[in-house]
Amino acid sequence: MRKRRAENGEDTEVNITPMLDIVFIMLIFFIVTTSFVKETGINPQKPVAETARQKPHANVLIGIDTEGRVWMNNRQVEVGQVRQLIEDAVNETPESSAVLIADTEAPTGVLIDLMDQVRLGGISEISVSAEPESQ
Repeated sequence: MRKRRAENGEDTEVNITPMLDIVFIMLIFFIVTTSFVKETGINPQKPVAETARQKPHANVLIGIDTEGRVWMNNRQVEVGQVRQLIEDAVNETPESSAVLIADTEAPTGVLIDLMDQVRLGGISEISVSAEPESQ
């Protein structure tokens, strides 16, 4: 890029420092305000429910497959480990909420055990995922 000479003979340059400052401040703002959702690691067949509705957001997702195995953060965990993972999530984000994504063939006992562990971990807002009934 060529520098242009002003009429008085001095070199002029475009100062982009203020623009870079604004871009970095905006980047920091978006990073801080973004809540990151950790996926379960499985894609179970959800049951269909007539009253199913979209939940705005939840930051803790727990999956249960057909054999009753529990999945959090893209890895298989034991039911006994869920409470500690929930406590960690609550420490990170105090207004945490949880969604249990159980397969249609998943054992109900595991679902109830998980609900207990989530509540004992400090999250009282728990939802069970379902597909809306097609019209």
